[in-house]
Amino acid sequence: MAFEYGAQKLNIRNPFRFEGLIRSVRGLVLLVVGVYLLFQIQTLLGTDKPQAWLNLFVGGLFVVGGLKALGAGLFQVMRFFVGRAAPASLSKNVAREAVAEREPTLYNPKNIHNMLMSKTNPTFVEPLGWFARAVHSVFPKLIVTPWPIRNLATNLAMKLTKSLVAIAAFLVASLVVIMVFAGTGGGEVGGAVVSLAFQLVLMLYLGVVWIRLGNPLARSNMIHLHQYSSKSLAMVVIGAIVVPILIAQGWIGLWSGIRPDNQRDLMELVPLLEPVFHIGVLLTLTIVGAIVVATISMLLIRARTGMVEVRTTSSEQNRSWRYDIHPRQIFTTLRDLVLMEKRQQALPNRIYMDENDTASANRENEQFNGDLIAEIQPVVEEMDEPDVLRWSRISGTVLSQVMMLVGALLLWIGADQALDHVMLWPLLVDQGVTLQVALEQLFIPAGATFAMVLAAFLLMGFGRSLAAICHVFWSEIFFRSNIFDFHCEGTVMRATHFRGADRHSASSEQDVFSFDATYFALATEAVSSTFAVSGQHNLEQPRYILSLDNCDGFMNSVVGGLEAQFHTRNEEILNDKRADREARLDYIRQEQQARRTGDLSAQGLVAPEQREALEADLPDAGEREKIARWEGNSD
Repeated sequence: MAFEYGAQKLNIRNPFRFEGLIRSVRGLVLLVVGVYLLFQIQTLLGTDKPQAWLNLFVGGLFVVGGLKALGAGLFQVMRFFVGRAAPASLSKNVAREAVAEREPTLYNPKNIHNMLMSKTNPTFVEPLGWFARAVHSVFPKLIVTPWPIRNLATNLAMKLTKSLVAIAAFLVASLVVIMVFAGTGGGEVGGAVVSLAFQLVLMLYLGVVWIRLGNPLARSNMIHLHQYSSKSLAMVVIGAIVVPILIAQGWIGLWSGIRPDNQRDLMELVPLLEPVFHIGVLLTLTIVGAIVVATISMLLIRARTGMVEVRTTSSEQNRSWRYDIHPRQIFTTLRDLVLMEKRQQALPNRIYMDENDTASANRENEQFNGDLIAEIQPVVEEMDEPDVLRWSRISGTVLSQVMMLVGALLLWIGADQALDHVMLWPLLVDQGVTLQVALEQLFIPAGATFAMVLAAFLLMGFGRSLAAICHVFWSEIFFRSNIFDFHCEGTVMRATHFRGADRHSASSEQDVFSFDATYFALATEAVSSTFAVSGQHNLEQPRYILSLDNCDGFMNSVVGGLEAQFHTRNEEILNDKRADREARLDYIRQEQQARRTGDLSAQGLVAPEQREALEADLPDAGEREKIARWEGNSD
């Protein structure tokens, strides 16, 4: 929906202020470091050009990354622009004053009617696939959460399952390698090399699994429930079995193709090269990062599942009516008078269905029916958050930004140390140092630097994933609204009222309609939520119905107001009929009186200006007595 300014606000607060503040701090620190590195270039150009080029590259990255983080954070801290049409409608709004909405809707009028009639909630659909069923069996309350949270939980459970399968396969493969290479020629060398290869593959796999999270608030995650087939998990199991076998067999083939003297040299070299690799430290960091992300995510999801008391009830009322008004007035009065008085914040109601055939019901005993489904403007609802949710969200947000900041600083330090290693290599070659000296002065420190760079990328990746997960729980906004569903059908009755002495001498006629109808009304107080995003289209996301509660007071108020309008209108019609009847009776009395007195003007037979001339020509009393006898009136 487009932004629509209004002096009366909707009282929707900015949910991203704290998150934006922490992100701005990280961006500011990166920007300061980047500017510091760039300011050193002028001094270094005369003394150390390679260092100057490195400062230019790293400082440029820091400035760009810092400005991006600072801009995004300040954007979240700034004013949260919300139009008067927010939030999104549950279904397509067919009201005359409805604005053009671009966000998708998850419901339709039939869904909403069935929801109120059958006391169900179509938001909580059945999980798709066996894996999603297993996840919902472990966490049964997960089904009553919005779709982005369900997709996030299923995605995290799949990542956790893949990680456990990979770690189990690594442990089994390591045990098998120890047993296979034990007591064989070059067994220690083979065991060390293959174990390092296993650790490297496991570290890369776990890093890719947990860093590639995606955007939990992408449009596909909001309008679809993802299904995970057994194929993806089967590929993980197959890979966990096949990859260790291929690595072990490859080493055996490589070892058997090496000459004995080279085997002895390799057996002496491998123990010296083993300190170069820090795969164990990186693997530990990867596992710890995955555990931290999974733990905070599970705490957030578990706390969110119990946040809203889920109900599926609604109020019902049905009755028969008989009023002397046209049935069209049923729906126009309900929509434009009664429900209009229930508006919130002076905003028009959302009309999801307005269909009736009363406009053509003009014949005697003609049937009519109609339906009206309306939602009163939703108002923001401040839900009581559990302490676990609040502090897990805050700690997760701070920790994610700290991890990304530390990762960036480690990347700077690692790049600076890598330049030192590159500059040291020609010096060692010129000096012709031994392998032991080269290992101690170059290769082992270079291995630590490489591990530091990998750790930096891992920390930034885990921090980014944790920030995206926490962002979901910052962005949810709750609303409360009343939904009214009305169905009415009945029969039209038509009568013609004539004005005059009788229907043959009537001066006018009027068609009067009445109806005999039965209605069935449903009403509920709905709690719904949507997920805001920071940007121009902050609330253009679908809305999810979470709870339905009965609202007898609202139902009685609407139906009572409708019946009061009918009584008022019916009383006006009765007053008009009473006045018309009295006017006709008065007319008849005047006509009868005129007939008795011979007042032709009162009978409308002569014009008033001719009355004096006619009265002058009236016969005397004797003549009138003769005329009376001739007409048969002896008295």
